Amino acid sequence: MKIHPERLRRLRNDKGLSRADLARRSKVSERTIQRLENESEHTQTNREYTLECLAKELGVEEGVLTGDIPFPDASKPPEPERVQIGALVAPKARLAYDLIKRRYGVSTTEILNMAPLFFTLLAEGSLARRRENLKEAREAIGRLDELGEENGHPIFMGATTVALNADTGEEDSIAKADLFGAQLFDKSYVNLVDPFDPSTENPFAGYIRRLAAGLDRPGVVKVERGDLSYGAPWLKFPDYDLCDDELNGITNGSLDARRALETGFARLSDIPGELEGEDAGKERATWLENRLPEIYRNVEGKPMAGFARLEATTPPEELEELITKALEERASSDGNPETQRGRSEQ
Repeated sequence: MKIHPERLRRLRNDKGLSRADLARRSKVSERTIQRLENESEHTQTNREYTLECLAKELGVEEGVLTGDIPFPDASKPPEPERVQIGALVAPKARLAYDLIKRRYGVSTTEILNMAPLFFTLLAEGSLARRRENLKEAREAIGRLDELGEENGHPIFMGATTVALNADTGEEDSIAKADLFGAQLFDKSYVNLVDPFDPSTENPFAGYIRRLAAGLDRPGVVKVERGDLSYGAPWLKFPDYDLCDDELNGITNGSLDARRALETGFARLSDIPGELEGEDAGKERATWLENRLPEIYRNVEGKPMAGFARLEATTPPEELEELITKALEERASSDGNPETQRGRSEQ
């Protein structure tokens, strides 16, 4: 990432910050800031993290520092202050942002600003689909009722009663924008599987899975059904992978290299420039693998349910402890089908 020296210097001075002040606030070393303000951008090699930290502290878009966006005009009225959102983002989600930027050229900031629109469109699309399904269900209920009257058969009449109860509950759920169908799962007429996985058994997650399945480029979006064997039972969204084919190309098909990116021990922006080429796939994969802690490499080829869910909610240092414990538990139960089966049903 290239940072324009004069722009960085001017922005810092406009804020009334010394290099030491900016270093303390941005967590970028004073030595690095001094280098950036004096070194030509054509000879720079900077981490994306450095650009993000400086832009955030100086209150500008990243493109202002790189020269891709015009410098703010002091003669114009000040724009409303932008709000900095504080949120924990899973390493795998951060990788998704990087892959989106790589594939579509859209920055994380742009996606975050548009996220409310994207989510609302998906939510209303899901509710609209449920209304269509409810209409179809009512037509089927009408047919069941006709069969019950024609045959006088208690099975048909009983099925109609159950269906009508579900119909009323679904109509009320849709009217209240109960996106995940939470109130439906509190009703006795919903027969839940045990254990219940809300990332699988909720209408919004199902709608997202259907959208993904309908794409003509299946390698771009992959939505999983979720797994509670080791995952958190309160999650409402399914696990997903983006740009899977591209990620396989970046990692040269290496599971360890992929896991290094998905767990946040390496980022796409960290990969040295000389390893970016298509002919450097093997060397690039090795570089990524070397950034993955040994405990993760011990898991290769031995899938453990729920790891993706844990990675989305657990800091790396805590996750390592959980992996170690899980490996020990599995080692002690190897060769004992009953023990393994009991654990998988918990």
